[in-house]
Amino acid sequence: MTVRATKIRQHKRQASLHARLVISHLVVVIFSVISISIFAGSSLFNSAIDDVENNLEDLAFTGSNLLEQPLAEIQEQAQENNFSRISDSMSRLFANRPDLKYVVYLPDGSPVTSNLEYTPPQASQENTPEVWEALQNSQGESRSIRQSPDNQATLYVAVRVQQEGRVLGVLQLSIQLQQALASARRSLGLLLFAALLAAIAVSLIGWRLANNISQPIKRLTTTASRLAQGDLSARVAPTGPPELQHLSETFNYMAGRLQDHMGEMQAFVDNASHELRTPLTIVKLRSEALLNGALDDREVARQFVTEIDAEVDRLGKIVNDLLDLSRMEAGLASKKRQPLSLNSLATETCETFNIRATRAGIELCLHAPEQLPDIMANEEQIRRVFYNLVGNAIQYTPRGGRVDVILTQDPKTKTARLTVKDTGPGIAKEHIPHIFERFYRVEATRPRAGGSKGSGLGLAIAKSIVENHGGKIGVSSRLGEGSTFWVDLPVN
Repeated sequence: MTVRATKIRQHKRQASLHARLVISHLVVVIFSVISISIFAGSSLFNSAIDDVENNLEDLAFTGSNLLEQPLAEIQEQAQENNFSRISDSMSRLFANRPDLKYVVYLPDGSPVTSNLEYTPPQASQENTPEVWEALQNSQGESRSIRQSPDNQATLYVAVRVQQEGRVLGVLQLSIQLQQALASARRSLGLLLFAALLAAIAVSLIGWRLANNISQPIKRLTTTASRLAQGDLSARVAPTGPPELQHLSETFNYMAGRLQDHMGEMQAFVDNASHELRTPLTIVKLRSEALLNGALDDREVARQFVTEIDAEVDRLGKIVNDLLDLSRMEAGLASKKRQPLSLNSLATETCETFNIRATRAGIELCLHAPEQLPDIMANEEQIRRVFYNLVGNAIQYTPRGGRVDVILTQDPKTKTARLTVKDTGPGIAKEHIPHIFERFYRVEATRPRAGGSKGSGLGLAIAKSIVENHGGKIGVSSRLGEGSTFWVDLPVN
């Protein structure tokens, strides 16, 4: 009996250890799943809110462009028929967004038109803080989340309407968060369901391996906690029995895929969503207008088709530039180097842009020494840098201005410098550190003389090319005093 009792006690201890391991494993798995779900859910809702805000901003800027002329005429001539014109324009623009509410205000806060169920009151800092902030801040836009008059959590976006520095009014857009986040809630439900399935699967594996995985599971638990806290680089060393090693390898593969996917998604969202959304919105609005009857008006239909064609070309350029930039940053661009004469390239560039400069009423001048050492470079890539800087200078310089292309040599640093100097409006100090970032534009303080829109990637591509050649690129500028871009490249 004593021996049997001893065996029973040992069995109970074994069962107790197994249970503790299983319970511990379950607690860790559930904690990790909940933490990851909370982290992912928070990111999902934040991303959804950001998407809604960006969408409202794009629509607001589109609407503000439509409002410039009628609001200007109201200020200048006080024409009553412009009120109905504004109402018709806004109704057409937001016809396919019944969930979206808009109000157009004059600079004094007086409402002009809206699609609210009630007459909006006079705007004040208390009842419409985003409207007053948009009127006063330098960006000309503001956003807020607050309770609407019917006690619903609502996102508000306000964009200032102005023309040549003159404030004409404010366009306020709003949408209830409950409607805007409906899709995010559905995605969160799928996420929780998938997390539940993952928890069940891992728990079953833990049940079968609980007797010999105490130490490996501890390392796996620690790594899972780090991953749940947002450290996507966390990995676990495969140890223990073959099954656990396979689990660890699978965990690492999942974490790697998650990290890669999050990085790719973040890069795509940051670099492309804002730029792609605006032309796609315009194409969508114009195509819907054509389908809804604009085809019957030949002149309007032709205008809309022309705009769609231009936006499609712009989308194509953005995609091509993104592919080029990605290849360069990934080190996949051509590494072929050969002696290159900067004098010849600068002369060719100026000859190429001379007709455009003449048509724009701009004087294009080349200043280069007779003797300048060759550099070892990829000719097509360096030509792209020259074309980008000279083309930008001409684009941003008003009629009657001047663009100077200057080549110099610095024997001390063994570099050749290209300087492109224009007499355009210049760049504000706060924008200069960001001028070479992807999609960064400073149109508000540096308007293009030609009015055309680029992909926003030209300077980023130029920077990548120069750095791949071991060089440096920079800019100096002041508002009202023009801009000077320079490139230093090592000589042969």
